[in-house]
Amino acid sequence: MTLDESLELLAQIALVDDRVVKVDEAEQQAQVTMWAAILRDVPLQFAGQAVGEHYAASAYPILPKDIAERWRDTVRDRLGRAVGTFEPTDHPHLDPDDVPGYQTALRAARGAVAGGDSQPIAVGELMPAQGSTFGNRLAELVPANEQFVAAKLQRYPRRDQPAGPPERAVHCPACGASAGRPCHTTSRGRRMTGTHPSRRDVYEAAQSTDSKGDQP
Repeated sequence: MTLDESLELLAQIALVDDRVVKVDEAEQQAQVTMWAAILRDVPLQFAGQAVGEHYAASAYPILPKDIAERWRDTVRDRLGRAVGTFEPTDHPHLDPDDVPGYQTALRAARGAVAGGDSQPIAVGELMPAQGSTFGNRLAELVPANEQFVAAKLQRYPRRDQPAGPPERAVHCPACGASAGRPCHTTSRGRRMTGTHPSRRDVYEAAQSTDSKGDQP
């Protein structure tokens, strides 16, 4: 706000609250100068809205710090919701090697958001909502093709897992593990590297039966 704008704002406030504006001419001049200094970054329109919001909630005379605090909160909220997606490619007039020019353009973009001349774009606005459609089609995952799978296996080959004890081929009567699954402790359910003795007995019995069946 300039001195003239501060004077205009104080004149508007005086119409609803004569406690704010000083009576003495010298005091008025000092008051206008102080208000202009404190509210130098605050637009006149915002200051007028802040005055209305203040008297809607408080019966005390408004001070310039009340308006400045509201402005800082608004700027902080705007910049907090902005994702800062300023890209040099969006400004073809900028020289890619002109770092000061890029910084100036970036400050101007952030200043426009802070001042309300440009609306902040939040992350949620850049991301599609759950179940949103693109071209009248629901967004869906594209399955990997054969070339992608082959390239992935070449870059990240699968490690062969150890087969484990041969008795895993049968059901374990001790812990209930099915064929092919490892045994677990019966007390805490922890996975075992080995197997229960009863499972080995079942496996050996099965092998003995198979061997007898193969004899002529």
